[in-house]
Amino acid sequence: MSYKENYLKIYLWRIVSILTGFLSLFIVVPQLSLNKELYGIFTFCLSFNLYLTYADIGFLSAGQKYAAEEYSKGNRDSEIKYLGFTGFVLICMVVPFSIIMVYLSFRPEYIMSNLSEENSRIVSKIFLIMGIISPFQIIMQRLSQSILIIRLKDYVSLRIDIVFNLIKILSVYFFFTETRYLIVEYFLFTNLITIVSSIIIIIHIRSSENYSFGRLLMAIRFDKESYVKIKKLAIVALLQTLGWILYYELDLLFIGKLFGPKEVAVYAISFTLLNFLRNLWNIIYSPFAQRFNHYVGLGSFSRLRFMTFKLMNFTFPICVLSVLILVISTKYLIISWVGLNYIDSIFIFQILLMGTLVNFIIQPASYYFLSTTNYRFLNLNTVVLPMVFLFSLYFLVPIFGINGFAIAKVLAIVLGAVISFWGVRKFVNLIRIIKEWYLSLFVNSIILFVGLKYVYSTAFDTIEKGKSDLLLLLGIITLAIVIVSITTLFFHKKLRNIILTQLRRILSKKVIA
Repeated sequence: MSYKENYLKIYLWRIVSILTGFLSLFIVVPQLSLNKELYGIFTFCLSFNLYLTYADIGFLSAGQKYAAEEYSKGNRDSEIKYLGFTGFVLICMVVPFSIIMVYLSFRPEYIMSNLSEENSRIVSKIFLIMGIISPFQIIMQRLSQSILIIRLKDYVSLRIDIVFNLIKILSVYFFFTETRYLIVEYFLFTNLITIVSSIIIIIHIRSSENYSFGRLLMAIRFDKESYVKIKKLAIVALLQTLGWILYYELDLLFIGKLFGPKEVAVYAISFTLLNFLRNLWNIIYSPFAQRFNHYVGLGSFSRLRFMTFKLMNFTFPICVLSVLILVISTKYLIISWVGLNYIDSIFIFQILLMGTLVNFIIQPASYYFLSTTNYRFLNLNTVVLPMVFLFSLYFLVPIFGINGFAIAKVLAIVLGAVISFWGVRKFVNLIRIIKEWYLSLFVNSIILFVGLKYVYSTAFDTIEKGKSDLLLLLGIITLAIVIVSITTLFFHKKLRNIILTQLRRILSKKVIA
């Protein structure tokens, strides 16, 4: 089995997914944000969907780990058993959410105060959809994606999802115009279209992988043996999930309660961009997560440690330079995207960007800790991140307002990076990584700062909301990131030799053929 080929396919389709993500971010959000108050209410309601994001309470990620190990050994029955058990846990956790959401749809005033009668009806309908349709969509999506992920074939679901995401994007021109703002209908449509996408993915898996969904459905039940093996890692994953929710997911709920819908909208713009960046980094790192589990299943720990180091080493410069480009571009990006009404989002996003500088440590280290079940560092980060975040909020919000949420988030993630590095310090030399890249980063940073400042001052006489300026800006940002990433990596001697060696092999195969 060629995992390198699968990596390439995953990256190829994730790059295409990035492009559709750009379309979604820069077409859908501007349409939704036309009504600042309703956009704030909508994002506030969607914050409750984070429960569905983490409803498996850690068992799904733990089950995927052990299912991936069994798959690497060729044990299909054991693989299905683990996935069936995690599906059972997911269903058990989704049912209470459905009941609560349906109840709140009749009592929206329990959640959000000072709602007008019309806005109260909107909240009620959104909660009803979240209670009845969203859970069904999540269950189908999670199980089908898990099957592909452990095979390093999630590019299959990406291809299908891309088509349906384009449909969602184009639909905004129907649901949102100058004379109508059909936010409830749009939310219902996106849920239904995702269900259709999941059905097609399931049909594809059944035919291409010869996968028996009948056996999987029969395996969706409590299994003591699976529970005993998974529970320890699942409990750690659950605590990690709870910590992550407190650290990352509750900002909009806190802001909605402390400030109001307009402040929620301002922060939501920056937070939406941050989530998009988080998805981009997941695209880079996530294909390796299941390979980590494969190495553990095969007992190849030296290769596991080597991969962890290489991931940190080669993504360090990309991380630093991409953040620099985005910080320089933030003002132009926010205004051309959603307009001057959201100018307060500029500084918030620049602060949040600072926290992404340590992604090159956080992501590979977390995969290493999970695959090796290193509970010590998993638990430490689980406790430290939310505690530092919440403790910082107590002091920072009264002084800095909603900016305090962004500052507290950065402080917490930096401390989390320190903890993560300490856990991999025996085989990851951070000083060595910095020494390898510092000269290249220094030169590129100066060129970027001077170059982008000149390009922006030349290309944009005035900054205002508009698709033409936004597309031009996105083109400049994308081109800058691609060019500096390629040049920085290629001028690294060892990596250049690896690339040239691989190219020679490919060319020699073609010549022989």
